[in-house]
Amino acid sequence: MLIKEMLEKEDPVSSTNEKLGYDLKDDLIFFMNNDPKFYREDYFPKMIKFKKYVESGKSVQPEAFESMVKHAYECYQKKFPVEGLEPDLNKEISESICEYICETEKRNIEEGHYD
Repeated sequence: MLIKEMLEKEDPVSSTNEKLGYDLKDDLIFFMNNDPKFYREDYFPKMIKFKKYVESGKSVQPEAFESMVKHAYECYQKKFPVEGLEPDLNKEISESICEYICETEKRNIEEGHYD
C-alpha cells in the first residue's frame, strides 16, 4: 500500500456504489417516485405538507425529509434484498437525497405540479 493511499480518505458514497454496482442515491430516488405503495402512503402526503409550508413562505430544511428517506430505504431493502446493502443508509447519501428532494420538489411546487 502506498502512503498516498493511506492518507486519502475513502469516499463512502462511491465505495457503496462500487460495491453494489449501481448508484444507490439515484435508485432510491427512483424507488420513492415510482413505487405505488410508498408514493401514495409516504411521499405524496409529505409533499402536500411541504407545499403548504412553501406557499406560506416558511423555510424548510432538507433534514425535514430524513425520516421519509430512511423509511424509503427500509422499504427498498425489503422489496429488493440486494447483497451488499448496508443495514442503515449512509449519512452522506441520505443528506444528498434530502437536498435533492427539497430542491426538486420546491421547484415543482413553484411550477404548479401539485395543484
